[in-house]
Amino acid sequence: MKSVMLAGGAGTRLRPISAECPKPMVRFFDKPVMEYGIELLRRHGFTDIHITLQTLPQKVIGYFGDGSRLGVTLRYSTEKEPLGTAGGVRAALEGFTDDPVLVLSGDAVTDIDLRAAWSFHHARRADATLVLSRRPDVLEYGLVMTDRDGRITRFIEKPSAGQVFTDTVNTGIYILSPKALELIPPGKPYDFAKDLFPKMLREGLILSGYVSDRYWCDIGDSDSFLRCCRDVLDGALRLDLPASPPLPAVSGLKIEHPCYIGRNVTLGRDVTVGPYAVIGAGSRLDDRAVAERCVLDGAVLENDAGCRGCFVGRNAVIRSGASVMEGAVVGEGAVVGENAEVLENVRIWPRKKIGSGARVSGSVSNGALSRNAVFEEGGIVRGLPCIDLTPDFLLKLGLASASVGDTALSWQGGEAASLAALTLEAGITAGGARVYRTDALTPCCASFAGKTYCLPLSIFVGQTGRPLTLSFYGMDGLPPDRALERKLESAALHGDAPLADPAALRPRRTVSGLSDAYVFAAAAPPLWAAEGFAPVPATVSGVGADLLRRALAAAGAVPGGPVFRLDGQLLSAGLGGGRTADHPRLLGMMVAAEASCGTVELALPHEAPAVLADIAARLGVRTLRPERAGAEARSLLTDQPFMRDPVFLAARLLHACRKLKTTLQNLDRRLPPFYLSAEEVPIKSDSGSVMRKLVRVTPGAELWEGIRTRSRGGWVRIAPLPGRSALRVVAEGASAELAEELCADFSRKVADLGAL
Repeated sequence: MKSVMLAGGAGTRLRPISAECPKPMVRFFDKPVMEYGIELLRRHGFTDIHITLQTLPQKVIGYFGDGSRLGVTLRYSTEKEPLGTAGGVRAALEGFTDDPVLVLSGDAVTDIDLRAAWSFHHARRADATLVLSRRPDVLEYGLVMTDRDGRITRFIEKPSAGQVFTDTVNTGIYILSPKALELIPPGKPYDFAKDLFPKMLREGLILSGYVSDRYWCDIGDSDSFLRCCRDVLDGALRLDLPASPPLPAVSGLKIEHPCYIGRNVTLGRDVTVGPYAVIGAGSRLDDRAVAERCVLDGAVLENDAGCRGCFVGRNAVIRSGASVMEGAVVGEGAVVGENAEVLENVRIWPRKKIGSGARVSGSVSNGALSRNAVFEEGGIVRGLPCIDLTPDFLLKLGLASASVGDTALSWQGGEAASLAALTLEAGITAGGARVYRTDALTPCCASFAGKTYCLPLSIFVGQTGRPLTLSFYGMDGLPPDRALERKLESAALHGDAPLADPAALRPRRTVSGLSDAYVFAAAAPPLWAAEGFAPVPATVSGVGADLLRRALAAAGAVPGGPVFRLDGQLLSAGLGGGRTADHPRLLGMMVAAEASCGTVELALPHEAPAVLADIAARLGVRTLRPERAGAEARSLLTDQPFMRDPVFLAARLLHACRKLKTTLQNLDRRLPPFYLSAEEVPIKSDSGSVMRKLVRVTPGAELWEGIRTRSRGGWVRIAPLPGRSALRVVAEGASAELAEELCADFSRKVADLGAL
């Protein structure tokens, strides 16, 4: 039986543990991680193993050789250019594609029954079988949804918090038929999760999911590395660990199990080891040293040094009296000086030196931050200045942004907004990109910078009261997709964005006129606009509505009529007689007006009420949402900014009233009544588990960005609030009472499920 092991990963998120070796060669209980994978293959009868290599291939070849030491035959395939997971497998199997093959990642630790998966594949006569594992923490993995027969129905690659509809994740273990292998184009970059499997699903080939109850862990970052070590010590899986020698007889030695102590370890007097300590071969712990819940990979702890819940690399030295705290990583050959403190989650990269008595709260040379930052819906990062959004984090976020390209930057608010923007600017500049300071006054105006100046990224920093809100936009004026958000998050949190050569640094440029261009574009008449320019009554009120006032004036508004009010990125209009149309209802009026003006296709933002799609369908208009139609919807939403931008929406409504010779009040009367009610529901368990329970108890629900379901003639949408232990419930109904009842009912359901 043939197998392929993927061993080309660089282990970017695992750095600095993997800073100087390929990720599969990271030592785990004194052996490279991939050695356990080779042993697993051998135990299940897979002795003909093809290895795909890319990063530092000689480190793998030099260690494993032809595989005879491990009782297998190893063949190597080195990629000069990245070919992707599927492309690499195809290259490794050139001339060997006539038989089924098992694919295994070289950087995962597992005891999955490969023979059982192989038998399942053949019993189902599948074209491909994916081995799946149930995980409580699914956001870092690709989700796979299956029907009752185990046939795969949907892939969700690197889900957002609102897409956690299952807990079965893709382990990267595949069984492929020759038919599946032939679908991989030779010599071209091609990925299993992004390319091959979706193609097979579209073409109706048989994709099966084998759900294993055995242990599986992808050692993606230092947290998962340390957690996997604890799982091994707890007996959650059995590995063929190197034998531990007898412990020396040392005065005052305290060993608290479970723990692992490798060969040639030197222990001084009154040393404390464990619980959950992994003391790798060649480590030295001098008198009164303490190692608890940590991994010492051949490191030295001098007298009175302490390591708790951390990783210390080979040949690193923790000097007398120094301490390394929870979640920290000290790279290979680094030195932490006497009585120094390395605080939680700090990264010290290889061969860096920390001075005596230093208290290190930020990473040295590159590293992860002690902040669990996530993008909220709409490309937003939010937090308190100098607490959540520290200068250290903002600098690294700026460096990460530089990897996207030149960036437009603007800010409004107090001194904290100014400081945050200047820190971002320093990071972007240090990363080699140019900053364009613009005169954008609002996030929506800032989103217009990409298209205006052909810039791949725009950032607006806003401050209202204490909190800061960082809004990110791409060249299309839309928030970044999830792939770009993850790239920015990873680079900011793990410090992997490189610094530019000093000679390549580019000075910032200050550009003006963005607000004028934004107003001009918002007021521009659509293709269906009426001839002539009859005035339309409209008034603007509220603080900070200058751009809206200017745009409506340019679109032909005269005093009187409905009173538009801007609240952040939400628009409302007072229609007289005590009647107010909120933003969703104004969008509904726009949908109806566009249909009357001949528009046949509209893009809806994912937060738009579901009833708008129903209204559009009755009027013969096709609607697309980004979460469903992907690039097609994003492209249409770029061309229809009035569906996402309040200033464009107000001006477009004026043009529609002129074209249709009607008023906003009449558009409102023609629209069926609908009301919204929203509530944030705190939960005790993690949001992913609550979402999965909701999927099970809500049959027929739409599963995109959150769960959307019909109920009693209305709609309910439920989605997690990123970074918070809460879910948001938004209900729609034909009456305010129905919307409130639906919201209350589903909020209770969420609260009950979240308390389990």
